[in-house]
Amino acid sequence: MTQVVDAIRVFAPDVLITHTDTDPFNPDHAVAYEVVQRARSLAAGAGVASAFESITPPALFLFEPHQPELCNFMPTTFVDITPVIEAKREAMAAIEAQKYLQTYYDQRAEQRAHHARRAAGRPEVRYAEAFQRVLPQVVAEL
Repeated sequence: MTQVVDAIRVFAPDVLITHTDTDPFNPDHAVAYEVVQRARSLAAGAGVASAFESITPPALFLFEPHQPELCNFMPTTFVDITPVIEAKREAMAAIEAQKYLQTYYDQRAEQRAHHARRAAGRPEVRYAEAFQRVLPQVVAEL
């Protein structure tokens, strides 16, 4: 845990992305979520004055898992990946152990783009990825 906290402090990211807190087929994913969530809190001073160096709390997002319906995943944010879809396909092709996911995630990117187009009125979005924001967004006005 300490190494993850230290890495977050050193890099001071604006955003952290991790697994969902539930996955019936991959119990290690929930462990990864817990480590990232807790390390984020510790790196940011856990919400109180701290004797340790702290950073501005990064936004925390969950990426869409292979079985979103079984992992309590609800998309709250869509990222337009149209400009980088070919690079994603090449990266996915390099993962020998999970070739079966290439078609799945390619089709999912088209489905999520449909949702993104409908939600934002942006017809140029052809491929998108979905994320779930864990903590509320703070803004000055709507």
